[in-house]
Amino acid sequence: MTGPLLLLAFLILVIAGVRIAYAMGITAIAALLLLDIPTSAFLTRSVASVNTFSLLAIPFFVIAGDLLTAGGISRRIIRLAESFFGWMRGGLGVVNVGSSVLFAGVSGSAAADTAAVGGVLIPEMKRAGYRPGFAVAVTAASSTIGPIIPPSLLMIIYGGITGVSIGSLFLAGIIPGLFLGITLMLMAWWIGRKQAPAVTSLSMRNIWIATRQGILGLVIPVIIIGGILFGFFTATEAGVIVLAYSFIVAKLIYRDLTNREFVAVMIRSAVLSGVLMLIVAMAASFAWVLAYANTPQAMVDVLTSLSDDPTIVMLLVVMLLLLVGMFVETIAAMIITVPVLFPLGEAMGYNPLHFALVVMMTLLIGTVTPPLGVLLYVAAGIGKVPVGKAIKESIPFVVVMIATVLVVALIPAVATWLPSLQQ
Repeated sequence: MTGPLLLLAFLILVIAGVRIAYAMGITAIAALLLLDIPTSAFLTRSVASVNTFSLLAIPFFVIAGDLLTAGGISRRIIRLAESFFGWMRGGLGVVNVGSSVLFAGVSGSAAADTAAVGGVLIPEMKRAGYRPGFAVAVTAASSTIGPIIPPSLLMIIYGGITGVSIGSLFLAGIIPGLFLGITLMLMAWWIGRKQAPAVTSLSMRNIWIATRQGILGLVIPVIIIGGILFGFFTATEAGVIVLAYSFIVAKLIYRDLTNREFVAVMIRSAVLSGVLMLIVAMAASFAWVLAYANTPQAMVDVLTSLSDDPTIVMLLVVMLLLLVGMFVETIAAMIITVPVLFPLGEAMGYNPLHFALVVMMTLLIGTVTPPLGVLLYVAAGIGKVPVGKAIKESIPFVVVMIATVLVVALIPAVATWLPSLQQ
């Protein structure tokens, strides 16, 4: 009963408002005392978990993404998407999703995507005649693409927990992320075409100008994907290259990054990187205690007792993660479930990259569904829209997201084909 009690204690602390990292640390230490294990094991596991080369990617990509956001890349990306899709009826909804797809290759964070894209496009969509709830819903839903298309902080943490190659995870997320973007674009166009006219005419000159202004930001995913795919560097080394490139673009080429803003970027990035590393450290001890209490094997036994068909078990995992994601923040939910479910994936013979994408994409749906719906609340706050209206408008997008997850779950090649090309 140690494992279930540990999970229950963790959830109680989180619900009570204790920070995720502290809640994991407290419950892990309590379990060690209960099991009569020296508490020095807590420090040993925690320090060893962050003393890895791959996790250096966290601060590198955090700083790079913030530099480019502060350096004006988000405005250029939105302008580029608008030049391609703004001529359509309902085009601003498509622009919103397209901006998120492009911005995903820069930030790696769903919350950053919501703030950057939503801060510009939600007010613009409201002025153009779109329903405020729709503007909020499409922003929140499309922001979930951020952690799927590389670089992705969520993938870095997942790799840190499980040992799965972060570079391979980056490659595995590209096709599912683009597929999700296309399906959300189609839904945004279908709903939005009845709400507002086009905001601009189709102009090759405008496309050329917007592309020329935004192309330096769009080179980043090409650097990451190409470098990893052809074996030029690892994900961590890609972070160093992208960081240097981001500084040059934001400070020396665009010149939108002031010295004061640069200092602010470094402070914000240091704080966020520290928080993420602390979470990883606490998660390592938390996962070790769960494994010691035989919780992963118990979960494997429970799910395989319901069915030994890999497809049925995969669908059961999706249902479980949808439920968890509704009530627990994504990183916390991943930290709780991955140490338990990862052994299940190995026992069922799932490709680890395929299983990772299913887990992350499913948990991200919870960011736009009540009662938690973090991205939905953030977007509603930006747009000054009642959350109830946003929830109603988000239903079609949630359906599309679930359908996309099921396609990825049932067709492993969607996630595994591109990593298989690695040299």
